[in-house]
Amino acid sequence: MKKVIYSAALALTLALTACNMEETYTPQEIVDQALQDTTEVKSYYGEYKMDMGEEGVSYIKEWVKDGKRRIELTGSNGEEYITINDGEKIVMLDVPANSIQIFEYEGDTAEYLAQQTPKQQADTLLELIGDTHKIEMKGEETVAGRKTYHIAAKADKENQMMGDMEVWIDKENWMTLKTISTGGGLTVTTEYTKVNMEPEIEDSLFVLDVPEGAVVEKMDADSYGPKESSTEEAKAALGSFLVFKEEEGVTLRSVEDMKVESRPEFAFNYNVNDEPAFTLSVLTSSEEAGDLGADIGAEKIKIRGVDGEQIDMKNFRYIQWTEGNLQYGVIVEDQEMSFEEVYRYIENMEIVQ
Repeated sequence: MKKVIYSAALALTLALTACNMEETYTPQEIVDQALQDTTEVKSYYGEYKMDMGEEGVSYIKEWVKDGKRRIELTGSNGEEYITINDGEKIVMLDVPANSIQIFEYEGDTAEYLAQQTPKQQADTLLELIGDTHKIEMKGEETVAGRKTYHIAAKADKENQMMGDMEVWIDKENWMTLKTISTGGGLTVTTEYTKVNMEPEIEDSLFVLDVPEGAVVEKMDADSYGPKESSTEEAKAALGSFLVFKEEEGVTLRSVEDMKVESRPEFAFNYNVNDEPAFTLSVLTSSEEAGDLGADIGAEKIKIRGVDGEQIDMKNFRYIQWTEGNLQYGVIVEDQEMSFEEVYRYIENMEIVQ
C-alpha cells in the first residue's frame, strides 16, 4: 500500500495550489496536472515506525542506493530481520533463528526486484484507488523535519478492500513520509522519524555478513512459487474436481502447481476467443481459511447452489465458493467480462475424474 500514494500527492498539490483547498479532485485531474520534472530519490537513509495496532509495532531502518535496498526490522513481538535486495537476489536473515534465506533470480526477474522510484510507487497506488476513492488536498505539514503535502483518499463506499487513506508526501522529491491506511479491519500507520537525502552509503552494506552457525537455504525459481503442471498432476493431488468446459471459445492456456506447503493448490489459466479471460484456483478446503469477509469488500452470493463470495474492485474481481472438500476461486482477468458472464461459465463447469 505504501507503493502508490507518491504521484497523487505531489501532482495534486503543485498543480492545484490556486484552487480552493476544500475542493475534491478526481485522480485523473491529478495525473493530468502532475509535474514532469520532479526530482526522483535514488539514495537515502531513513528510520520509520510501523504501527499495526494489536498486531504489533515495528521499527525499521533502511538504506537505499541506486535500486539496492537494505532493511533492518525490529518488532515488538521479538522479531528481528535483516533483508537485503541487491537487484539480483534477496537475502533475508532471521536473527533470533539464525537462519538465512537467499532468493535468487535470473534474467528479467532481476528488474522485477529492483527498488521502485517514489513516482513509480505513486503510479501504482493511483491505479488501485483511481475509481474507488476521492482524493482531497488537506494542507501542508512537516514530517521528519521535511515539508510535505498532506492528502486524503476517501473510499467511495464502506468495507472496501482498500479503505480510507491519508498520505504525507515530501514536497521536494515525492517520497512518502507518513501514511495512515485502513482495510481488512486493520489500521496501519507508518511514519518516518529520520530522513537523510544525501547519505554516504557504502556498497558493502548490501552484502550480508553471515553469522557463525547460521543455517543457509538457497531458493530459486524451481524451489518456490508456481511451477508448470498438468491436469493429470492436479488429479493425482486433488482427486476429482471441477473445471471449465472447453467450448464456446474457452480454451485451457496452462496449469500451474502453486506449490503451497500446507495444502495442494492448482491454477488453471483460461482464454476466451484466444484472449486471457480468467484463472480458476482449486485447492483443498480448510476450516482455518474462513470467509473473505465484508471488511475487505466481499459480497455474499449464491453460486452453483451453494454460498459464495465475490470481490469487485478496480483491476481485481474475484469469486470464491466451496463444494465438497475443495475450495474454488476465479480471478477475472478480462476487464470487459461481466460477473453474469462468469457465472454462466461457472454454472456450466464439468468434473475431472
